[in-house]
Amino acid sequence: MRKAEWYDAAAGPHRNLADARDKVEHQAKRKMFAHTFAAKTVVAFEPVLRENLQHVPRFELYVDRSFGQLLYGHKLGCFDRGNDMLDAESREGKIYRVPFIDSLLNATMINNLLAIFSHILPVAKRLAKHHSYKKKGVDWENIVYHNTKKRMANPDPEDDLFTRMLQDNKGQALNVPFGEIMSECSSMMNAGTETTTAAMTNTIFLLYTHPVVLQKLREEIDSAAPRNEIPAYDVMSRLPYLRACIEEPLRVRPASSFGLPRIVPAGGREIAGKFVQEGVIVSVPTYSLLRDENVFKNATQYNADRWLTEDAGEKKKMMTNHLPFSTGPRACIGRNIAYFEQTVVIATIFKFFDCKVEEGFQLETQERFNSNPGDLPMEVTRRAS
Repeated sequence: MRKAEWYDAAAGPHRNLADARDKVEHQAKRKMFAHTFAAKTVVAFEPVLRENLQHVPRFELYVDRSFGQLLYGHKLGCFDRGNDMLDAESREGKIYRVPFIDSLLNATMINNLLAIFSHILPVAKRLAKHHSYKKKGVDWENIVYHNTKKRMANPDPEDDLFTRMLQDNKGQALNVPFGEIMSECSSMMNAGTETTTAAMTNTIFLLYTHPVVLQKLREEIDSAAPRNEIPAYDVMSRLPYLRACIEEPLRVRPASSFGLPRIVPAGGREIAGKFVQEGVIVSVPTYSLLRDENVFKNATQYNADRWLTEDAGEKKKMMTNHLPFSTGPRACIGRNIAYFEQTVVIATIFKFFDCKVEEGFQLETQERFNSNPGDLPMEVTRRAS
């Protein structure tokens, strides 16, 4: 089923993998960039990840700096400055500084609002032109423009994701237009920072408020990783309970809980036992899917141990319906990066740090395109050796 008009709200002159609605265009893009997100490619970036993990107590700045460096090969400087103020550049060449997180979140907010009125999008965009959120959206575009332009001008870049957008897996130039590259970078910077931040924040909150699960996880990590070293991915990726502690927050508090809209094609389709006419927009919210009691027992409860069941049938049913990254040809192409980064970062945090969450504290969710968690105040101390 083709993506609905909803995706037009955030689309610019050049479509990216996330908002391309045409099937042929999307297939061509996915084939072109598949090597960029292959597991082998992603794991090769572990040295960059380990470098940034020296700053892991500053969780939010860590995620933004880390992915920015993975994408562009240069550091965004958030740690050095102690804030998320980044250079943005207008098309006229004016360079100014704006907050990264605020610009991104408000950009996604206005795009969501515009998407509701996708059937009258030209009118809606004119009405929203002077809204403060729309101006933040321009700031976001200018952050991406500045960093993309800077990276394009680098004659001797570091190995990064950007290089793989310019070349295929044999090193041949792909000759992708600048506007298309910028569109893909915008999508990646969004998905690679905010969704990862959400997933990690939810995992941290749930583990530090479930001490029995935390203790079990630490025993597994401590037995597998040298005492004073940042855990290695090739070791951590083989730990079953760590993977369970990553999967369960993705299920019970998905980083994106929204139902991705699709159009029923010509002739209509039978969906869940009911015939739906062609042209109708349908979706299934990820939040609802991952809380289906027919699949996940006590679905509203956080239970990492459910993923260690020895019932092969139950495990298969859960994995078939566990779709935090969607599924099929439109599934999130960056899932390898998400799992890679979470595996190493989560293992490092819980190996080295104790975090105290105030008793009774409930982590709120702020609905934009992603389900962004609210602030998570914690008392962080170095864990005793």
